[in-house]
Order: sequence, then structure tokens, then C-alpha cells
Amino acid sequence: MIQHNHSLIIIKNSAPGIKTKYLTYYDERWDCKLFPNLKTADKDNEAFIISNLSNDLGIPKKEIKCKYISSRVQEKYSVSHNENRVYNHRLYEVEFINIPKIMNENDFSIKSRHYYWMTISEMEKDDNIMKKNMEVVDFVKECEK
Repeated sequence: MIQHNHSLIIIKNSAPGIKTKYLTYYDERWDCKLFPNLKTADKDNEAFIISNLSNDLGIPKKEIKCKYISSRVQEKYSVSHNENRVYNHRLYEVEFINIPKIMNENDFSIKSRHYYWMTISEMEKDDNIMKKNMEVVDFVKECEK
């Protein structure tokens, strides 16, 4: 099988005494809330991620930090392609020096994309997320231990 290289982007919203929430967005092709993700760039993937997030969220590149966490090859069903696919998921954690005020809301829209802050347990309670993307949620959960 062909291996599809994708970068999963973890953006946390956490404070002392509050459960960590992760940025997700509603993906129309998958009809599901997903972690931000991109096809992995062949060269300088971290700069590619920063550039895309800067464009998507309107945050200056110099205010975005990106670091590689882990990777995992997983076979999972692709809703958008109606077939099982093998993915090489590379997990990155991204931090913003200054978060735009709009991102302080539990859900918000930027450039017609709807974003949500969710805890892992909220994702696990969402039947649609578990049906379509459980492998990715489990991967993130394991890396956060």
C-alpha cells in the first residue's frame, strides 16, 4: 500500500487547574472535527506548518513555535477516499506567543473555517470522532502521557 505522509498539529489551550483543550476544526469532507493537519512537506516541514497556520489563523509567523513530537504509521479508513489507507502521521506541537482574542472562545470561525477547543475526553465521547478518527485521538493521547 502507498504510505500517505500527514502532519498532525497539536495546539493546546491550558491553564492551571483546567483540563487541557486541543484545537480542532470541522472538516466538511470528513464531516467530522479533526486536529489541524497538512500533507507533510518534503523539505523544512516545520516552516511549512508555520506558514500555513499563519495564513489560516492570521497569526504572524514569528509568533508561532513548532516542534516535532513523534510519528506513527497507522492504517485507517479514509472517509474522504472511501478506502483504508496507510498514514505516516507526524505529530507536531505548536505554540503561539500571542493568541488572538477570537481564539479565547470555545468555538470560533476564522476565514470560514469553524474551530473548536476540545478535551481528549470530549473527543472520546463524540461518536462521530471515534468512528472516523479514533486512531489519531489515541495517538495524541498516548504522546501526551
